[in-house]
Amino acid sequence: MEIVAQARTTEELTPDQLLQVRQHLKEVLASPAFSASKRAQDFLQLVVNHALEGEYDSLRERMIGAEMFGRRVDYDTGSDSVVRVKATEVRKKLAQYYLESGAHEVRLELPSGSYVPRFVFQPVESVDAAAVVPVSSLATPTAPSTASGQISEAAVDRPEEDAIHAAAPWKRLARVSPYVWAGLVLLAVAAIFGMRRWVFGNGATAIRSVAVLPLENHSGVPAQEYIADGMTKELVSDLGQVGALKVATIGSVMSYQGTRKSATEIGKELGVEGIVQGSILREGTRVLVYVRFIDARANRVLWMHNYVRDLKSALAWQGEVSQAIVKEIAASATPQGQARSAHSHPVDPVAQDLYLHGRYLLEAEDCVNAADYFRAALNVNSSYPQAQAGLAFCDGHLGETDRINSNDAFANQKIEALKAIELDPTVAEGHAELANAAINLNWDWATAGAEFRRALELNPKSASIHEEYERYLVRTGRVRETLAEVQRSEDMDPTSSRLYHLEGVILYYCRQYDQALLLVQKVRTMDIPPPNWHFLMGEIDAEKGAYADAIFEFLHAGSRPQTLGHLGNLYARAGQVDNALAIIPQLEETVKNEGIGRYEIALVYAGLGRKTEAFKWLEESYKAHDEGITYIKVEPCLDPLRGDPRFNDLLSRVGLTQ
Repeated sequence: MEIVAQARTTEELTPDQLLQVRQHLKEVLASPAFSASKRAQDFLQLVVNHALEGEYDSLRERMIGAEMFGRRVDYDTGSDSVVRVKATEVRKKLAQYYLESGAHEVRLELPSGSYVPRFVFQPVESVDAAAVVPVSSLATPTAPSTASGQISEAAVDRPEEDAIHAAAPWKRLARVSPYVWAGLVLLAVAAIFGMRRWVFGNGATAIRSVAVLPLENHSGVPAQEYIADGMTKELVSDLGQVGALKVATIGSVMSYQGTRKSATEIGKELGVEGIVQGSILREGTRVLVYVRFIDARANRVLWMHNYVRDLKSALAWQGEVSQAIVKEIAASATPQGQARSAHSHPVDPVAQDLYLHGRYLLEAEDCVNAADYFRAALNVNSSYPQAQAGLAFCDGHLGETDRINSNDAFANQKIEALKAIELDPTVAEGHAELANAAINLNWDWATAGAEFRRALELNPKSASIHEEYERYLVRTGRVRETLAEVQRSEDMDPTSSRLYHLEGVILYYCRQYDQALLLVQKVRTMDIPPPNWHFLMGEIDAEKGAYADAIFEFLHAGSRPQTLGHLGNLYARAGQVDNALAIIPQLEETVKNEGIGRYEIALVYAGLGRKTEAFKWLEESYKAHDEGITYIKVEPCLDPLRGDPRFNDLLSRVGLTQ
């Protein structure tokens, strides 16, 4: 059980627990980590005593500065960092103490960005010695200097808002070299697989589903966030290869970064039984890794371990740990996971660092800069299949959105996807991008379907590949299969706003407007970041005949050609012919200046009932290979054209006949 002294009261701590904390504080202060620094002892004793007495106003930066360092209460905390510096020192000493002394029934933590300590109570259970993977020491050619973090006054002057970070006892981390991050990923994976006796045990206590919360890597350098982000994704991916284990998708766990929620709450929301939490710290020439595994059903720590390794022989360490992991999970890994291990190759850590940076930028939908990082990774290591697949994704996306010449982009997408598969046939993303390239280049739906299915065989728990497969299915008009796939994705990732938005789009194309409306209403009641529903709601309202509401939604959905095309179609259906006609010159301008909007002009003319002009612009869209033309089989706005021989001919040429 974990009990945290929050910023308002200590009532939830029993008298025995209060005594436990005070006794443990004495042990910590007498330890070698603290005995050599009177100031560090005084600082820790001060903040713990104030917290135990419920004196949280005294735990503001200015108050600590005044009480401990003799500063005026109104001193400038921005220019005088004495409290922040001492807090950073105390956090490091606590990390050192727990590293050297092992597990304790109570643990003192001083979260980053706060001066309110927390007290973690956990049963000290024996750790299976076989689960601790022995590895050699780790090295890097250079050891970057430690970066001390800055804690703003705003972050600590509101104790009632102090975040409860259950993952890490070390919150202020030194900058981690790109030469060691890969080894840390594998070390953390090795640590996690030490919990096999809980995960694969028999009976009611067995844990068969887990979530890896975002790993904490607070270097004090915001530009290094992508390392922790990438490590989390690698852990999710690696655990996803264990066939007996359901693993929450990366999209569902990233929203829990810095969460105040308990493991039990998170477990219920994600539908998992176990929670993996972890952090890393680089201190001088050592790297510290902390991982713990929690039974979310009882909010109980089952397993925890600290690792410390020297920064020597980084690449050798990575290889040894990788082999240990493969041996440990061989009995429970899926055939695809074993095949992946067989094809895996050591990756240059600099290339891996560049690749991680690219993946981080993809999450921010910055394909232009992400592509630059993938190219840089390939310049360092030309045999890097994941970077090749990432570059294929970027070229495909940039071509689909007309950011670069689409013909060149799609040709490059195919070349890069084939190269990724050649380097490693088990890289699922390579097959997914080859599927997209087959659609973008040749409307080769049969090849696309086969490659998507192969990608899902290799990585059945990839939310992004499931989403791409759903887009493929719905465009081919396979309603039943599409809806079944949507349900699988929702089961995998029940908190992803992006997934729910895609589900709404698919329900629209499947003509299930009532269900789409219910979905929107459901998501609006959920505690997840809401997507931008305006365009989708406009589509739904239009097909339900609520024209006034639909016009309102489209007017608030932006001015891209997709929105203008549907708005013009809606104006025509609502009898507002002049407004519909006024949309066409705007779209013609985007065709002239940006090369997009042909398909959307056809939508407006279809709404006006002017079939000749509608087919003229559909033909232009076909010649330009516009992405919109791939939706003609299911687009409700084109219903007035169905049954016309010209429409059936176009369907045939796009490869979308029955």
